Amino acid sequence: MLRFVVCSDIHMENESSCRQYGRLEKLFEYSYAYAQSQAYASIDAFVFAGDIITSGTRAQANNVVDIVNRCKRPETPLMCVYDNHDIGGGNTIADCEQWLGVPANEDRVINGFHFITVSYNDDHSFFPRLPSLYRQLSAAKKENPEKPIFVFNHRHIQGTVYGSTVWGTAQLSPVLNLFPQVIDFSGHSHYPVNDPRSCSQYFFTSFGCGTLSYVELEDGMSYGSVPPGAEATAQFYIVEVYADNAVAVLPFNIMTGEFFTVPSSYSEQQLIYYVTNPSDRSGFSYTNARYKTADAPVWPQGAQAAVGNFNAGRATVSFPQALDGEEIHHYTLVLKKGGRTVGTYRFFSGFYFEPMPPTVSWTLENLEPGTGYSIEITGFDTYMKQTKAPLTAEFTTPAE
Repeated sequence: MLRFVVCSDIHMENESSCRQYGRLEKLFEYSYAYAQSQAYASIDAFVFAGDIITSGTRAQANNVVDIVNRCKRPETPLMCVYDNHDIGGGNTIADCEQWLGVPANEDRVINGFHFITVSYNDDHSFFPRLPSLYRQLSAAKKENPEKPIFVFNHRHIQGTVYGSTVWGTAQLSPVLNLFPQVIDFSGHSHYPVNDPRSCSQYFFTSFGCGTLSYVELEDGMSYGSVPPGAEATAQFYIVEVYADNAVAVLPFNIMTGEFFTVPSSYSEQQLIYYVTNPSDRSGFSYTNARYKTADAPVWPQGAQAAVGNFNAGRATVSFPQALDGEEIHHYTLVLKKGGRTVGTYRFFSGFYFEPMPPTVSWTLENLEPGTGYSIEITGFDTYMKQTKAPLTAEFTTPAE
């Protein structure tokens, strides 16, 4: 048995009053409390997968060290990856190693399993790390080709998890692609861990680790990539490995103090990602086939959109969340006047919050007085399947 905790993008700030300070404390608190509730009561490692500090200052590192010294038990090792924000103040990777007392690149064996950290260098490159990474992975595979090998790097591997298209790197791919045993943990994007695409399997298994600071998602929404309430999110993984080499990855929500539930509209079960046979690609289940097999979202029976709160050319549209077997991800709202489109808006469902808000609201602006409008709302799930028919409504703004 092995149990470890991994997080990314802590973004510790200079002041101990910052929200990240308390969240990191809770990460340790919740992790040990969970372990104590289990028959196997140990946390065998903590891993910080980069952007531990937000702008490369010693004060930020000191805050992390203070929390680690108070909250981490001496027998539990800490491993770290350093990346762009960690050296964002003109400091170096070596400075980070000195400040936090943890090497940037390690190959450690914990309870018989290899843990390999991969930091880039001061020139923002992984290429010098590739030869040693290949040797380490080859040696670990030779010891036992059935065992998972845990690799930690800050940037997603391009073309793997949710967020890796925009925030990923391909520099490590030539090596990692050779080893199906690899289970890779990365961050950088701040994309939420409870989106099912945060686990991906193709050449190897990948997990996106979310953030302890603020959630960010893809561009294209009317408010950009950072949604309202983004700072009210903080997530990490508790990972368990069993005697048969199967791995369970348990996403945890610091904001609620509970494990995430599946984002499906039809279940309240705990969200757990299972990797039953890490070395066998033929058994991978978190693949792109999900884009084909996912169901399409539907509107609840009798669902209606309401328009109200008219004020100074504004009106609020409210409607119930669409239902989906995987995750309702976002909506488009088309505003029409006289049958002609005068506005198109896109916004997230709020799936990264738990509990997920039961209704969604959007404020329309610059409406003309005494004018008739219509709206059409379409829901999209995380695999881009959409509701068969839009939710519609008509309204007339008050006259001046």
